[in-house]
Amino acid sequence: MATTIIGSAINTKVLKRQNFNKEPNGLETLIEAYAIKTSNRASVVPEKETLHSAFSSASTTYQRMVVESVATEEEDGGITSMLVTFVGLTSSTGLPPAIIRLIPTAGEGVYGPPLTIEAEYVTDVNVTQFLAGQLSNNLNQVATLFTETIKMPAFINGVAMPKDPRTAFFAAPQLGGGVIESYSGYCYLSKSCERRGLFLVARDTFHEVQQLAIITR
Repeated sequence: MATTIIGSAINTKVLKRQNFNKEPNGLETLIEAYAIKTSNRASVVPEKETLHSAFSSASTTYQRMVVESVATEEEDGGITSMLVTFVGLTSSTGLPPAIIRLIPTAGEGVYGPPLTIEAEYVTDVNVTQFLAGQLSNNLNQVATLFTETIKMPAFINGVAMPKDPRTAFFAAPQLGGGVIESYSGYCYLSKSCERRGLFLVARDTFHEVQQLAIITR
């Protein structure tokens, strides 16, 4: 984007250029360079998480991008250069596909290979909703003596997750003592997230879960 308006002709802000970048997980950043009057700096610099559509003077604006940071540098002639970094998604709807990684991990693997599965993805839920997800979707708590498990979802952001090496099951002796066994397939090992603007960048890790208990009578 080209402009020739520099100097005393600046009223509020002049957009000089835009630079886009997309991370592997699909989250986008946009850096807009402005020229502003130094005397207007206090009133022009946007607050963190200001919507791109509410601040930018570009011809195309985005409802799901917000201000992440601002840097200013004073120049000669009462002019200040301002770099505004926005983060979010340029699309109006939808979420980018998740990145799925298979990580060889010593000590893992019950019926499948010794690995953990990591999913990195962008989600539009808030932190409270994200953490509440750790307590939901518990389909395999079949006995109170076993640790609660949470199944790996079949899809994350439209991407199919790997299949369990075998079907989940629960087995117990019919009479007297014996071994009670529960196999849940791939379940959550850990969840973490980082807030970036309106979104969370999340990482979920899954591993195979088998639990055994010996009952004596």
